[in-house]
Amino acid sequence: MTNDITVERLAQAIESATLDIDEHGRRIAVSLWNLLADGSAATSADIAAHSGIHESVVDERLATWPGIFRDEEGRIVGFWGLAIPEMAHGFHAAGGMQIYAWCALDPLLIVPVIGRRAQVKSKDPLTGEGIELTVTPNEILDVSPVSTVVTFLIPDKPFDRDVIQTFCNYVHYFASHDSAERWASGREGIAILPIEEAFEVGRRAWRRFRQPVEER
Repeated sequence: MTNDITVERLAQAIESATLDIDEHGRRIAVSLWNLLADGSAATSADIAAHSGIHESVVDERLATWPGIFRDEEGRIVGFWGLAIPEMAHGFHAAGGMQIYAWCALDPLLIVPVIGRRAQVKSKDPLTGEGIELTVTPNEILDVSPVSTVVTFLIPDKPFDRDVIQTFCNYVHYFASHDSAERWASGREGIAILPIEEAFEVGRRAWRRFRQPVEER
């Protein structure tokens, strides 16, 4: 466990570990998050229609990106932090259906990008206590319990197809700092942040997705 982590250092590490994108890639990613947040498994045609990017370009980008999960019909049901199949963290965005987030950080990354508030429900993995919060594009509201914290593992390499195992499985909501400390005991490199600081990490780490990418 480590206590010397700062919001900016952690945000920079996550930003650096995230796949680099151009403007087409940004629009494809944002469209795919929105489609999943609606509760819809997505095809390349769906993404093309939503993003305004030609379907051939969508297919080209998706073919090179890790972290894409498909159903038996080839539709995308999981992508970079959101999933339709059940996972540990419930995620219900405004105007959409109940889906799931891969880890505790993902709602804090994605909500500021898609601009849709979301209700998040989870459990303390140590005690089983229920945790609920509302994530808006600009702040965290209605956190229960108010003592909720988030654990992090600082990424030291780019996120790849194993990101759930190597990163997400260490990023959890805990109902109290004591519970998080007990879980982190004996685990290397775990940082514990208050929920408000965790939100700031997410807001900073994926700011590149919130505005057009300039051509280089």
